[in-house]
Amino acid sequence: MTVDHTEMPLPRGFLYAGTIAGLKQENKKDLGLIYTEQNGVVGAVYTRNRFPSAHVQYCQKLTPSNRFRALIINSGNANAATGERGIAANLQMAQQVAQKLNLETDQVLTSSTGIIGKPFPIEKIESSLDGLTSQLQTSPVDTAEAIMTTDTKPKLASAKFEIDGNTYSAIGFAKGSGMIHPDMGTMLAYIMTDAPLSALNIQALTQQVTERSFNCVSVDGDTSTNDSFFLISSHPTKHDDSVHPVVQDALTQVAISLSKQIAADGEGANHLIELTVKGTPSHEIAQPVMNAILTSSLVKTAIYGKDPNWGRILMAIGNGLNQTPLKCHPPTTITIQGTTVFFRGEPQPFDETALSRHLAKHEVEIEVDLHQGDFSLTGWGCDFSDEYVHINADYST
Repeated sequence: MTVDHTEMPLPRGFLYAGTIAGLKQENKKDLGLIYTEQNGVVGAVYTRNRFPSAHVQYCQKLTPSNRFRALIINSGNANAATGERGIAANLQMAQQVAQKLNLETDQVLTSSTGIIGKPFPIEKIESSLDGLTSQLQTSPVDTAEAIMTTDTKPKLASAKFEIDGNTYSAIGFAKGSGMIHPDMGTMLAYIMTDAPLSALNIQALTQQVTERSFNCVSVDGDTSTNDSFFLISSHPTKHDDSVHPVVQDALTQVAISLSKQIAADGEGANHLIELTVKGTPSHEIAQPVMNAILTSSLVKTAIYGKDPNWGRILMAIGNGLNQTPLKCHPPTTITIQGTTVFFRGEPQPFDETALSRHLAKHEVEIEVDLHQGDFSLTGWGCDFSDEYVHINADYST
């Protein structure tokens, strides 16, 4: 199996499109479409934010499904906190796409991203559908560009794999740069595959992939009203056997690649942080510790300043452990860029100047070992820079 960003093996049965509908102030693509030539199966997970967008409310009722045919995505407007008008506009968007493609409305899913609380520009979308549907092609690049907001670049990943002598592939794209934190989704993401999957097992697979990828990313500790991840197969099967391990591994690797791209493209970020929390009894212990470290402003600013202040990491570990049922005081080990700075509860001598130089690298690796079990979890985040403040202070104005 290979994960590739350049040649991008394309799963069979999918077409894509992206166009400019005028939803953004700048003249950039802002309307995308994913289309299957035959009925596909889809699973999805969504934000747990208590103020979900219109598209989340709509799609939650339709997934999982074995009748999927199309998904329309807009950027520039989140269609969140828009009341009944926003809900009606989202349904109208799905209905118009169904009409253009000769589908049933419930075969069409929707996604929106952008500014919260602004009236949804359904008229601009409707007037752009003829052009959008006429541009369907096998490459997803235009669609990946159309879903960007504060992203600096499109995020794509792909994989090619074999099962019993048959070759399959998967491709995914995502958007996310800010308002990113584990609690499902953490952005908009889509993975398409021609590997055979059933409607019964695709939902469980979607959740399993999420737990090892998108739910392990944090940029700023905020979960969006619009977070959604869709996993779509163009090869439905009625066989409800367990998912082949090769399929699960390939899709997870695509999702992990997208997750790392999201973290690396965090608003104003200079460093990608890869954090492994190991030696824990379970996911229940590892996840809160990981989240506490990745969301700590003190840890993130230390990484930005190339400051090997491991005490900030230890502080965050302690805060994370407060959210777990683990009552003991674990003999913790902390390693930064391969240098062990704290071993089983004891500070270790190290060359601070040399470690600071290593922290100047784009990728910063941190490992935390609680020495309490065999479970390990890896997640991704980024540093905080002064540019993050400027981006978010000026976002809507």
